[in-house]
Amino acid sequence: MNDNFVFSYAENAEGRMVHVDSVPNGLKCKCNCPHCHEQLLARHGDERTHHFAHHSENRGANLNICYMVILYKLAEQIVQTKKRIHAPSYYGIYIEKDLEFIDVKINSDYEREDKQPDVIATTKDGKQYLIEFTFEYKVQHKKPIDYKSLNCLEIDLSQQSLESLEDFLLSSAESRKWLNNESYFTRIEETYLKRKFKVKVVTNNECQQCKIKNACVNIKDTSCPMIIENNGENYRICKTEIFEKEMTEREMRKKHMEEKKEKTLKVESIITEQKNEDSEIDTEEIMRKNHEWFQNLLRQHNEKIQKNN
Repeated sequence: MNDNFVFSYAENAEGRMVHVDSVPNGLKCKCNCPHCHEQLLARHGDERTHHFAHHSENRGANLNICYMVILYKLAEQIVQTKKRIHAPSYYGIYIEKDLEFIDVKINSDYEREDKQPDVIATTKDGKQYLIEFTFEYKVQHKKPIDYKSLNCLEIDLSQQSLESLEDFLLSSAESRKWLNNESYFTRIEETYLKRKFKVKVVTNNECQQCKIKNACVNIKDTSCPMIIENNGENYRICKTEIFEKEMTEREMRKKHMEEKKEKTLKVESIITEQKNEDSEIDTEEIMRKNHEWFQNLLRQHNEKIQKNN
């Protein structure tokens, strides 16, 4: 947050955040700092930008925190008064848009022990949205918000000023994200089907056990698979048609390899049988020749004996 901030808003006696130009000058403004509760005076000078100033000369308040509290309370008041907020895109599946409400409840406590959100807003179709305002170095809640199965939007006010805040909340999609959006999440598959794409929302665990995880067919966010957070779990969007096609091709390749292996085994078997037959033929031929040689040798022996006699 910029240290050169201007306290253009303060809290009046009714607890409303008011602009410095809408109240009387000096202590007649009857305004206080919502953080340190010191009395403020309105300065409507000609040389400097109109602003509020802490009246006490010995104040011990941290002006950074005082400013953040005013910014935080003004943000709540803007949403409650205007009854709308500009919501960001949901992972590129749903576009950014204005959310309009018929009822807005605010908490107004900058620091608290409970798990309640800063804003609970309801649309005309009955959907509830939790809105949380944060600062990059300041966490208001000592316990995490329980947003399971709900729609929860987080908006970082760290880079905003009191002067830029309203336009930022109502017109910009910057510095905000969906912590959870059950309304969008449950309609992802239906939404893609309307766009002629068949997909399936799967958990990270399912992806890790997938047979084709090394050839992932998830929808990607730039070069990496898109990770969707919902109810504390991470999900991915699987392109079902491509997955089924890949699985079919793998089965066909597997079947082809098995058939090829079977044919190879048959050929090897035939070759082995042929070798065995050839071996048997060779053995019979050797035995026949050996028999002839023996008969011939015996005949020569007998002839020799007869000659000697």
